[in-house]
Amino acid sequence: MRRISPTSWVTAQNLFKQVFMIALFAIQAPLLGPKAFGLIALVMVFVGFCEYVLEITGTDALISIRDIEPQHYSTMTTVNVVAAAIMGAAIFVFAPAIAGNFHEPQLIPILRVMSALPMLTVLTAAPNAACRRDLHFQPLVTRQLISVVAGGVVGLVLTFMDYGVWALVWQATVQRVLNVAILWKLVKLPFQMGFSARHFQDLKHFGTPMLISQGMSWGADQIPRYILGLFLGASELGLFSLASRLSDTVLQLAVSPRYAVARIEMRRFAENREGIQDFTRNVLTHISVLTFPLCLGAAAVMPLLFTTWLNARWAGGVIPAQLMMLGIMPYVTHYALSAALMGTNNQSKIAFNATVQTITLVLVSIVFAPMGLIIATAAIACRPLLTASIPVYFARKYCGLGTRLAIQGQLRPLTAAAVMAGVVYGLEIALRGHISDGALLVSVIAVGAVTYATLICVLLPDVAKPVLSRVRRRPDSAATGPG
Repeated sequence: MRRISPTSWVTAQNLFKQVFMIALFAIQAPLLGPKAFGLIALVMVFVGFCEYVLEITGTDALISIRDIEPQHYSTMTTVNVVAAAIMGAAIFVFAPAIAGNFHEPQLIPILRVMSALPMLTVLTAAPNAACRRDLHFQPLVTRQLISVVAGGVVGLVLTFMDYGVWALVWQATVQRVLNVAILWKLVKLPFQMGFSARHFQDLKHFGTPMLISQGMSWGADQIPRYILGLFLGASELGLFSLASRLSDTVLQLAVSPRYAVARIEMRRFAENREGIQDFTRNVLTHISVLTFPLCLGAAAVMPLLFTTWLNARWAGGVIPAQLMMLGIMPYVTHYALSAALMGTNNQSKIAFNATVQTITLVLVSIVFAPMGLIIATAAIACRPLLTASIPVYFARKYCGLGTRLAIQGQLRPLTAAAVMAGVVYGLEIALRGHISDGALLVSVIAVGAVTYATLICVLLPDVAKPVLSRVRRRPDSAATGPG
């Protein structure tokens, strides 16, 4: 049997998780309303630090060490557990003050229950890194599938039992408990704790820049939620969270899988720069081919999607969702060039870029949040395009990757996606009122997919040819298979 590629494993994992979570959200959102999701978004501002900073930093540091030893794993696990315990205790103690800041007393018990999550999250760093070092993604996918489904079932049952926001609390808790338990069960790595100063220094060398980078990325994601929550309240934050959830789905499906593998594959260029331009152009093109049609197509059908899917309580989220979708497109440049910088051991430049991204995002949020949700979302969505010059500059200086390469790698997919979005929007206007909203949504998506696939075959035959070859081989393979 042909070996499944690492990118395919990551894509399958993200595809299942995002599709399942969107389907789950489609059921829960009309029943729970924006405020419940806004409250959870506020909690994740504080709880998510360990999930998005400590765990990912620990994983990346362990991946970056060339000659790994068991003491590296045990030291990282110990350091992360101590840090997570301190963070969880602080959340528990300061829960009343946090709730008072947002004028939401309901946050106190929610924060205290979820203060245990940081400890669970950081325990996955060591087995996660062990799998990724070997490009062995099957255990990571398996634990994700089981934990997401189990947590989702719990959340759905509690939603129908009228538990309100607590359905989301226990959904997140069950998912993370199973996540860590299943991963340690599947990975052949002994669970050990202990501290070695020498091994900590190795980890610190790679981990410090990544700690800064991930800390800034976490801040860029969560601080705007905090600011919007302060100015606009939990319900408006719930609408913004929906827009962010939809755009994050595209990020996780189209951008993250190729980036997750590329940043490891690019380690070959740390000492030999030959071929890095062609490889980076390939990464840019392949990420763009998936990302741009999802962003532009989703923006075109978003009003119809909301009408078909959600009730009137969510109507204010249409324009923010469109804006956030368009705001994902510049991240193709950010992620692809960051993979090149990481592969060539320029983690400090990634940390600098992440710091600038966070500072600018905080400033944009503070300035524009008082002006309302739509204006604030527009400013937040425009920011990645304006700051894309930073990774472009670093990639040119330290990797020899010119600005023209970044543009060339994305131009044809962008052209195809723009034409497709125009066709979809025109068809939607022409048919609206003649058929039901559900049938219209399915029709325009189908036409958009066919239009885009045709354009890609014309504009990027080198990208389309391998896909078409695999499709043609499947019937033959089935015909000549066992039995």
